[in-house]
Amino acid sequence: MRTANKLIGVVVLVACGRAGAPDRDPGVAMDADVDVVAPPIDATADASTLPPQTSRLRIVSACTHPIWIAHSNQLTGEQNIRLATGEFHDYAIPAGGLASVRFWPKIGCDANGQNCRIGDSGEGGGAPCGPSGCHPPIDSKFEATFAATGSSAATFYNLSLVDGYTLPFSVAPVGAGAGVGSCTASDCSTLTLDACPTAEDLGGTQYPAYADRDLRLSDVGCMSPCKAWNYPAPYGLGRPESQDPGLHLCCPTPIDPGTGHCTIANGCMTAAACRAPVDPLSVTRTEYVQRIHARCPTAYAYAYDDEAGLHACPANTGFRVVFCP
Repeated sequence: MRTANKLIGVVVLVACGRAGAPDRDPGVAMDADVDVVAPPIDATADASTLPPQTSRLRIVSACTHPIWIAHSNQLTGEQNIRLATGEFHDYAIPAGGLASVRFWPKIGCDANGQNCRIGDSGEGGGAPCGPSGCHPPIDSKFEATFAATGSSAATFYNLSLVDGYTLPFSVAPVGAGAGVGSCTASDCSTLTLDACPTAEDLGGTQYPAYADRDLRLSDVGCMSPCKAWNYPAPYGLGRPESQDPGLHLCCPTPIDPGTGHCTIANGCMTAAACRAPVDPLSVTRTEYVQRIHARCPTAYAYAYDDEAGLHACPANTGFRVVFCP
């Protein structure tokens, strides 16, 4: 555990910013090798009362209960950061860039950030899973590919609700490029459990047996139509994505679309086929997708929702992610 003495005099990036908060639970190890790797970010872009943000990613909790933040294994360092109300964590993103990294909240965990009510998905901070097995990966996800600082490449980010969601959240670009083009703030603050369809029509008139599916997972989250179809029981139906209506709900691409053989008959969905408005089986006609687009129009609601969900920013842009805003 990082001691208080190691935080004395640190004004810029620390492993976990606290804003007067108490130390974390015993048993949660700290990474002693986190260094400042990004230039300071313009603090005027941060509307909160927290200390200035000096890394390219800050995650904040405004939730009334503790949450634990996990991330995929592309990023080294501490997993399962415990955040109480008003606490934050600044992540040291490598100056050389970081591809395809994701972050998500875990809820109702033990002191080590394990055995959670939701969030133990078997990936990154979700491993190992609890005694009852892995949870469906329906967590509210922030995903990003960070470009090398100072480069001409773009930094991309998205809010992924393709598998489902748990907590409402928001993402605000900070510093260079914030607010320009698609590098805009995303507000999913109304993405609460009451927005989750309780009688989703998965199959339309062609597959009436799947016309009344409750997508709520207890009181911890909402499964997407695809996850309700393909995830094993007891959470989902455990059916193959190559079989309709799952083919249209999940839009898999097992065959390279560039070969010209990505067709429904081959168990493959191109982007155009996935979101075709005239197709009565398209995932875009589901209540889930329509509610996501209404409550969080700049997030991914399904696999090929690029027009809504994909955001491009300059390389040095940072982000402030707030759960339960």
